[in-house]
Amino acid sequence: MIAETTLPRHRNNARPGGRGRSWLIAALLVTIAAPAAAQEERSSAPSLPESAGEETPPEPMDKMQVLEERITELNEHIRQSEEARQIASPLSWNGYVDFGFFVPLGNGGVGWVRDDGHTQFPQYGNYAWVFLGDILGTPVNTRGEVADLGDATGLTVPRYDGINSDGAASFILNEINLRPRYQLSDNAIMRASLNFAPRTGSDFALGDTIDADLAELEYLITKDGKTSFFAGKILPVFGIEYKEKKSDQRFGITPSIISRYTVGSQLGLKIRSKLLDDWLVLAGSVTNGSSTIEMFHFYNETDKNDFKTLNGRAAISAPIGRLYRSDDRLEIGFSGEWGTPDRAHNDSRKMWFIGGDLQYLGVNYALKAQIMKGKSPGLVDQGVWGLELNWSGYAEINVLPFAHLGFIGRAEFRDAMVTLGTDRLYLTKQARFTGGIRVVVNAHIAVKGEYLHNVEYGGITAFDNDVVTSSMVLAF
Repeated sequence: MIAETTLPRHRNNARPGGRGRSWLIAALLVTIAAPAAAQEERSSAPSLPESAGEETPPEPMDKMQVLEERITELNEHIRQSEEARQIASPLSWNGYVDFGFFVPLGNGGVGWVRDDGHTQFPQYGNYAWVFLGDILGTPVNTRGEVADLGDATGLTVPRYDGINSDGAASFILNEINLRPRYQLSDNAIMRASLNFAPRTGSDFALGDTIDADLAELEYLITKDGKTSFFAGKILPVFGIEYKEKKSDQRFGITPSIISRYTVGSQLGLKIRSKLLDDWLVLAGSVTNGSSTIEMFHFYNETDKNDFKTLNGRAAISAPIGRLYRSDDRLEIGFSGEWGTPDRAHNDSRKMWFIGGDLQYLGVNYALKAQIMKGKSPGLVDQGVWGLELNWSGYAEINVLPFAHLGFIGRAEFRDAMVTLGTDRLYLTKQARFTGGIRVVVNAHIAVKGEYLHNVEYGGITAFDNDVVTSSMVLAF
């Protein structure tokens, strides 16, 4: 919802012919009629002899002419008032406060365990440290932050564990978000998004963080607004989940298990277009790096290499009202990324992702699914992590049976190996089942709850690392 700095529009005087104008015209008629009646009374009184007074005063202006002129003035005044009321400020703000409570269920809120002595996977004995599970597998909020990152023995580089709950249940102010929008001209729009995340400090330093995940110019190339050019820190084009990366946009709470590869903002240039009566959707961008999120192993803000990352998506979006409802729409898309690995210097080897997505959007329900795979070469001399992402994805359904009550169900899996030379290996073979509820109090308040059940497979011994989490989003 965009807050506009317009004057209030009252129902009774929304149109020139409304009740408000009727009262004004009635008052004007009374004002004009009163002097006219007084004049008529004076004219009916007995006249004095001609010698008792001076020349007869001139006839007053025609009363109907006076009335018409005053009504014309009144109409012009009302028109100007309504035009002023309809002028919106070029600057608008929206955002939210996201407050929550979470409960980690097992393993201290950590999503991984260590394969001590390489007992579960002896074939990876050449790695100094092998970790099983998902380091981001226990998210508690829409940002994707986990209950606890854990203590990975042998880690030589310090890392930021923002929540670090040690497995305890906790209240948390997940995020304060501010999103200004300014209409620079008829064809140009500026947008930005700032996130404030209060976290625990240490060693006499605050742990609070501020990050800017959007700072872009959108220029509308065509008059119908369906083709736009973007520049700055932009939203990605890979898949569909980036469209609901914020708490007030997401039906549930937590992101999918593959969102870490697809929802990260990118610095660069983008063009997007809807063609053939919105049946064909095309988007492409040239950016510094991939669409991975900043707190994962693969991300860079400013580039260290000259070869930029190429990103693209093509989709067919078709209304299917003839089959069921007039507002239903089916969209099937394909995405890809290709470029030098994030954080790497100039290198001929490339990082890439490919994937497909599906959306079936109805009046009170939505079905969404996405699948992808990818690879990035590890460059141990540059501290660049390697990735082998086998086919991974999710399917999600959102149902809103009542205006204020909705439910979410999601099934997902991730099969990946993340390595740093032969020093470290994170082996993930994890499935997750998420169920949740959404209660909409009004247009500005939503309360959500989710249960995340993690399941290990593919030879990894199961361990308890489920999460219960909740969120109250106050949007404006």
